[in-house]
Amino acid sequence: MADISIIIPCYNVEKYVMRCFDSLKNQTIGLEHLELIFIDDASTDSTWECLQQIEQMAPESVCIIHLEENMRQGGARNIGLSYASADYIGFVDSDDWVEPDMYEHLFKALTSSESDLAFCRHVRDTGKNELYLSQKAKMDYFAEHYQRKDRTLYIKSDAQRTEFIVSNVIGYGVWDKLFRKSFLLDNEILFPEHLAYEDIYFGSVVYLYATQVSIVERCLYHYFVNDTSTVLVRNCSHHKDLFQINYAKWNTYIRRGFLERFREVLEFDFFMTFFMSGMKMFALRFDQIPFDDFMELKKGTLERVPSIKTNPYCQSHVSDFYKLLLPLLEHTVTQQELDLVQQAFLKYHKLK
Repeated sequence: MADISIIIPCYNVEKYVMRCFDSLKNQTIGLEHLELIFIDDASTDSTWECLQQIEQMAPESVCIIHLEENMRQGGARNIGLSYASADYIGFVDSDDWVEPDMYEHLFKALTSSESDLAFCRHVRDTGKNELYLSQKAKMDYFAEHYQRKDRTLYIKSDAQRTEFIVSNVIGYGVWDKLFRKSFLLDNEILFPEHLAYEDIYFGSVVYLYATQVSIVERCLYHYFVNDTSTVLVRNCSHHKDLFQINYAKWNTYIRRGFLERFREVLEFDFFMTFFMSGMKMFALRFDQIPFDDFMELKKGTLERVPSIKTNPYCQSHVSDFYKLLLPLLEHTVTQQELDLVQQAFLKYHKLK
């Protein structure tokens, strides 16, 4: 039996999925130790035919599943989880690819420390240069961004969990991690289905339960900057799924008993992934910030975190630029003022 099940949701990726497969096929841990589960999420191009070719190339290691109904990445990943036979779970997006030694490093870190998950660094990649990072590129990127040694985080007390959540040290993505399957199943950590931004929900629940996390300070994952991807495509209604994802997250905090226990830090977490991320998304993904949606964003925030301005983490963990957005919650705002906010966003992120 394989050691690692890697779940790859696929939707209209005929141009990219073979590149993804090649990077997994050539893993130094050995293909015989991997179970690759490709889920065709009701694609309308030739993705399914590509997956059939992939299955023929490595029938003992590849499982392909075809869905008649599009369930978005969350639904496809949940189905992949139900098929996974290995004790460890990885997720890769089908237009991305991984360094040849990614799963060897993550598996070693996870099993040697008995952690719940292992996390690595990633690089945003246009795919226009060399497919894999040279040793020099790895060292330069590491020196510029991290300069830290591999380490293990221990989250045993409420204070440690509070710091873990507010630090957002492992992000919300799932593709830069390797999970112990029992950790996911025992804590009922699954994805919302039929919605975009599902990683925010999944990742937030991970922060509630992880007690030991291995951090591998290497760039091992290539996040493809694809203008047609779900999160980058412009003026699409699915961006508003961010509302439902965060409402579901908030309700989960209540239902599982965490909001009462960690109220200040979870209020801050909700504020950042809902209001702040919502403003950024509307400013950068729409030609104009939609006024009615801004009003819902404002209402949803004030209903759940009315005292966010005095939240201690809002004071200490928000950049000066994003603090400028706080008055939007207190005052009547016009579309013209939102247009000025959007211009400031565009300038700020261009400068960064």
